[in-house]
Order: sequence, then C-alpha cells, then structure tokens
Amino acid sequence: MREMIRLLFNKRFRKTFFMFVGFFMQFWWLGKTKKFLHKEKANQKYKEVYRSQAKKFVGAAVEMGGLIIKLGQFVSSRVDILPKEYTDTLSELQDSVAPVDSAVAISRIETELGGRLSDHFTTFDPSPVAAASLGQVHKAVTKSGEEVAVKVMRPGIEATVSLDLATLKVLIAFARRTKIGKFVDLKDVYQEFEEVITEELDYLKEAKNLESFQESFREFPGVTTPRVYWELTTSKVLVMEFIEGVKINEIEKLEGATINKKKLASILYLSYLKQLMEDGFFHADPHPGNLLVKQDGTIAYIDFGMVGTISNVMKENIVKLAMSIYLKDGSGIVEAFDELGFLRKHADKTALVKNVKVILSSFSEGSFSIEKINNEGFLEELREFLYEQPFQIPSRTTFLGKAIMTVFSICNGLDQNFDVVANTKPYVEDMLSSNTANASTAKETVLDQVKNTLLKVIPTSRKLFHFVDQLESGELRIQPSTAFEKNILNNQALQTRKIVLAVFGTGLLISGSQMFADNQLAGILLMVSGGLLTIFQAGTRTSVRRRRRAHPRPPFMKAKE
Repeated sequence: MREMIRLLFNKRFRKTFFMFVGFFMQFWWLGKTKKFLHKEKANQKYKEVYRSQAKKFVGAAVEMGGLIIKLGQFVSSRVDILPKEYTDTLSELQDSVAPVDSAVAISRIETELGGRLSDHFTTFDPSPVAAASLGQVHKAVTKSGEEVAVKVMRPGIEATVSLDLATLKVLIAFARRTKIGKFVDLKDVYQEFEEVITEELDYLKEAKNLESFQESFREFPGVTTPRVYWELTTSKVLVMEFIEGVKINEIEKLEGATINKKKLASILYLSYLKQLMEDGFFHADPHPGNLLVKQDGTIAYIDFGMVGTISNVMKENIVKLAMSIYLKDGSGIVEAFDELGFLRKHADKTALVKNVKVILSSFSEGSFSIEKINNEGFLEELREFLYEQPFQIPSRTTFLGKAIMTVFSICNGLDQNFDVVANTKPYVEDMLSSNTANASTAKETVLDQVKNTLLKVIPTSRKLFHFVDQLESGELRIQPSTAFEKNILNNQALQTRKIVLAVFGTGLLISGSQMFADNQLAGILLMVSGGLLTIFQAGTRTSVRRRRRAHPRPPFMKAKE
C-alpha cells in the first residue's frame, strides 16, 4: 500500500494506472448491463469497447514511449488473452517509435566510450537508420575504415522502464482478480516479460547472444550475423558490423539481384527448425526489420536483444510434436501439446484428438500449405476455438509462439504455396539418419509411437485369439441362466407335441379319405378325428403366442423390481 501511495505522486504512473482502471470499469459496467441486451447487441458493444480501448492505449503508448510500447507489442500476439479487435490495433505499435534528438544520442555515446565521438569514428551519421522503444541505431565508420552500426540506448530509459514495470505489477495484481486471471497465469506472464526487458537493457548480454548465434550458424549456408566490435561496446552502446541489405519482405528493392523467394523462405524456416530442435536458443523477435537480405541472397539476423531459451524437456517435446505432425498422429500431437503446457487442466483430450484428426485429414497427402491457415476465416475460428476450448498459450512460451507465427507469416509472404511438410521432411529424415542427441530423441519418438500402437492393438488381439481357442477346445462354454434354460426346454417339449399331433392328425385325415369309399362311417370318423387333432394343435399355437405377448421378454432379461 505504501508503494502504491508513492507511485500515485508520479504523473506517468497516474496516467497509465487510471487509463487501465477506466478499462476495467467499462468491462464491469458492461458485465452488469449485458443481461438487459440481446446477445448480438451485447457482443457488438464488447467489440466497440475493445476497439476504443485499443486505440486509446496506442495513442498513450506513442505519446509516453518506453515500456508501454513494448507491452503493446508483447501482448499483440496473445490471441488467447485478447480479442481480434485488440490485437489488430496493437500491431500498429511495431512502427510507431520516434527517435531521440541526435545530440542527446551522441552525448550518451561519448559518455559511454569516453572522449569525443571523433576519437572513435571518422564519420558518424546523426540521422538514425532505425529507432525502437529502448534504443536507436546510427551508421558510422571506425578509425580503421570499417562501416559499423552504432546502437545506443535512449537516455533515461532505465528509470522509465523501472517505473513502468512497477505500474504493470500493480495492474497485474488487479487483473488477477478478473476472469482473465482464472485461465491465464498473469504472474508468470509478468515475470517472463520482466526478465526479457531487463536483459534488453544490457547491450553486453545482447553482444554475447549475437556471438552464440554466430557460432551455432557458422557452417549453416545462407545465414549470417554481424561481427561485434568489443573494444567499442558497453552495456549502453553496441557497435556491430554494418550489413548492407533490405528487409526480408522488401527484396524487390535489391537492384540487379536475382533471388529465389521460395529458396529464401526455405532457408528461414530451416534456420528456425535448427534453433528450436537443436540449439534450444532462438531469436525471439524475427520481424522483417530484424531479418535483412544481402545482395547474394544471404539472410542476416540482427538485433539479439530479445532471445529465448528452450529447456531440454521442452526441446524433446517440440521434437515429439514435429514427429507426430510428420507421422500425422492426432493422439501424439495432443499429448505433445499437453506436455508443452498448451492444454489447461480440465481439457477434453478425446475431443481435441478428434478435432486434430479432422484438421490433419483436411490437408492432402504430403501437403500443408501456410496459405490454408493464413486467412481471416481460419484465424477467427482459431480464436473462437481458443476461447471455447480448455486451451492456452503457456506463459513461458509467449515469445516462442510469437516468433514461430512471425516466421510462418514471412515464409508465406515469400512463397504463397509454402509447404511445411515438404520443407520439414528432409530435415526430419536427416535428423533420423544422424548420430546427434536430437536424432536419438527423434528415433525414440518414432519407436515410442510404434510401441504405443502395438500396446493398444496386441492386448485386444490376444484376448480375441484366447477366446476362440477356448471355444474350440471346450474349455469355455456359455452357461445360460436357469430360467432361460427352463424356458428353452419347455419350448422344445411344446414344439415336439405340436409336431406329433400334426403328424398324427394328418395321418388320420389321409386314412379316413382312403376308407371313405369302402366304409363311409369309418372314413368319416377318421377324418373328423384328424380334423379335431389339427384344430387342437392350432389352438396350442395361439395359446403360445398369447403367452409371448403377455411376457415379451425372456425371464433373464426382466428388469429388477
């Protein structure tokens, strides 16, 4: 409470805090009044509120800058938390950051590196080539004549971020009491966000991330990263090799270059498979501005401020998920999603398996085109599915999910017929044939799949074969109930009497007809006797039918009183 009172004296905190309080109050009032509205009218009201709140948030974020912009960019991918009206508007924040005054940026560089700017660079362009919420990039030339990119952190951003994190923590405490807090672990979401942002404020960590990635992709064709100039790098200034290139979604701007877009999409996709399934270390912000294409078609990854790591357990489950998709195993896919934490506690796995099988069957053999899922209709259905089903995006995979969806979107932009299965198949087959640790995991996944299938089939088959063997050998006999057995015997006796009477009556009729010519009296007596026996037999059949109508079920099927 004391911290809350202290923060209330800060104008930035008050503006942000009361903006969100206003949002909460709007939802509270709608919740109270929606019962008086028609369902469609209530839904329309909610959508209007979503749009107006998102626009207000974007306006405040652009005006205040700092972590508010980062927060909007962060949650714009959380379709499991926010509706479409929110995520669509928040995506505008990707390119809404204004640079700081060049004199302020230069002052900070000189403070960090010591001495005047001319002591370190022969030329320095005061106009930034890129600007972000936490820093901006300038082009310069070193004393040795090498072109470099100088990334400098915005002055005062550390204090702003600290205040914004405190504000966010207070808001999270309120939000955890709402419906969102019931199905999303907001505390974990905040912790993940805080960890990533804190690391972004240290350019030395970013430089180390860049070199780790560089080492991993040293022998990977078609991918490169800029070199770090450690002698000119501090926690607030990062100097890297300047890479000439264009954004990956603007390769038409490369003059005279003939680049195969389909091959480019494949290189990007395979590089991410390597990061996720082998390295366990991935670039967490692969938007087009951070993926440059050089004149020769090489993809250059830049800006390693946001990176993610994957634990060995998660990596194994990602391999299992990839193998299950490769094998088109619906049960395996759901199991992998569960292990990765995508399913809530009370998820109906049986229903989800059926849904996954329907999705798998909707794609033709060997084809899984991004174009089939990258459309508004599918995304709207996905959004509804996430809200209606016990499904979630785990807090510790927010950046992973965002990165994967961004890469898919870029691949589809390069190749509208980009085929995930066709591009994954060679990678998986190569993994299975290699001797790496990940190959062992993949092989174990396939063997586990075969084993699980056999374990499901063999017990049933064994029971069936044993049952037939017992019947043939006489070890197993079906023993009906006593009442049912008695009923069978009575019916058999009745049928026997009917047959005897019918045969005897027919014999008397035939005998009487033959004797009628010689002895009319004897013939008539025999025919009358045969007729009476036949009538008696028919009466017995009617009596049996009446008893059956009175007792429609056999004794052993009668319900208990």
